[in-house]
Amino acid sequence: MILIGILSLSYMIIFLVAPNDITDSTITDTDYWHETRNRLLLKTAYEYNNKEDIQSFPKTIGEWNSYDFRYPNSTYQLLNADIIISRAYTKDNGDFVWMDIINSKVGASFHRQRICVEGAGWTVDNESFAEFTIATPNPFTKLYANRLDIHKGDEKQVLVYWFMFKKFGSSDAVTMIRLTAPVANNETATFDTIKSFVEDNLFYAMYQRSEADTGTVAEYLISRYGKLGILAITLCILVPTGLVFLGVRRKNKFTKGV
Repeated sequence: MILIGILSLSYMIIFLVAPNDITDSTITDTDYWHETRNRLLLKTAYEYNNKEDIQSFPKTIGEWNSYDFRYPNSTYQLLNADIIISRAYTKDNGDFVWMDIINSKVGASFHRQRICVEGAGWTVDNESFAEFTIATPNPFTKLYANRLDIHKGDEKQVLVYWFMFKKFGSSDAVTMIRLTAPVANNETATFDTIKSFVEDNLFYAMYQRSEADTGTVAEYLISRYGKLGILAITLCILVPTGLVFLGVRRKNKFTKGV
């Protein structure tokens, strides 16, 4: 009973001081279904678990225009994914980035991209993490992604991808964002094109701009429900505290009886 009380009290405190809108947030990370040190908590501008919502993803982002394309049917069967958008974004200066949005509840849909590209006949020349500086109140906030520099014959590409999933809520689907660009001169220049696309354009389309602090859950309960909210907060604290107190008393009685 003491342990249950302590755990319940800890959970309640964390819950009450958590941001009011934390359940609306999505984790971006370099791996899926679990967090790594590269994780970042953001709000998405679209519901990536909803096919209809994703279909409205903008085809024009800043100076980038796009067209949709399809892979061979065998590719979609192999991925076994629920939502797939494949789109090519281009600029008048010739810059070119392919973007895939893949959403699935099946882990096999997100097998390691290195395995995927090698299976398609590509050779991986370099595998690393990519960093993107994104626009939040802290100008040094980083969005991390996986990066693969690959080639097949004389053709070279730079591939960047990251994952999104919910930490809170009932949905257990995962979304992968994958960007690929052909290498015209060298890999550094190609990655700079992807970096500019993400930092200056794509980020604002995918994720909501940072909003003013909405306060904690406790503050929301008080402002919305007044005295009833204060009573609810009090009960959230007193009930687990009472369990700890009763557990201590029972333990002391048992000790004295022995």
